[in-house]
Amino acid sequence: MLEKNIKTPLYEQIEIELKRLINDDKYKQGALIASESELGREFGASRITIRRAISDLVDQGYLVKKQGKGTFVQANMVERNLLHLGSYSNFMKNSSKHPSVQIVKLQEIASTDKIAELLNIFPGEPVINLKRLVKFNKKVSGLESAYYSSNKFPKLREKITPDISMANLLSTQYGYKEQGSNQLLSYVPATSELAQYMNKVPGEPLFKLRRQVMDKEVIYVTFNYYDASTTNFAITSGNQRKE
Repeated sequence: MLEKNIKTPLYEQIEIELKRLINDDKYKQGALIASESELGREFGASRITIRRAISDLVDQGYLVKKQGKGTFVQANMVERNLLHLGSYSNFMKNSSKHPSVQIVKLQEIASTDKIAELLNIFPGEPVINLKRLVKFNKKVSGLESAYYSSNKFPKLREKITPDISMANLLSTQYGYKEQGSNQLLSYVPATSELAQYMNKVPGEPLFKLRRQVMDKEVIYVTFNYYDASTTNFAITSGNQRKE
């Protein structure tokens, strides 16, 4: 129900409600939403107000208009809260997206200067590189590439399985608990390798989230890549469910 006596404009209230319906799967991804006139009756708002709300949601990537067919919920849209960014695979599981996780690379390598600096180790020290694809509805939604110090986590490679929670593994087996992270979000073109993993064309835009995960010291570093056409990042105030 819209509140006409508060400062939030009606079109923004409608946007918030439609986002809630989408995120709660009341409007299924790829589904046709109600017409402008039907939404107007439902919300008690004018078609101009409804049109403004829909236009904003199209611009934000929640909805897509198809000429002669109507307005549809964007397929495979994911929204993440910048205030509570955790593991992408855990986020998908906790948000009822029912993802599947596929390990595409698990190997021990010598750390580069960049990785060594982020992990606070010496260049050349051995690290485990774990790359996992996260799929939703059989389509790739993201790629995680994580690095763990082999010296800090002996025999880690043998303990990793496709469906394991790395946070739980590091906590129960090694005594490290995630307390926070340093994060850097950027917008990058897909490299040939990323494009191959994510079924993209090289050069297509991706979101890149670098997470340096901390306990009392650095635990691990991960680079998460997301399809920029189906992922939104938002900052939401108030009480939030922690991912």
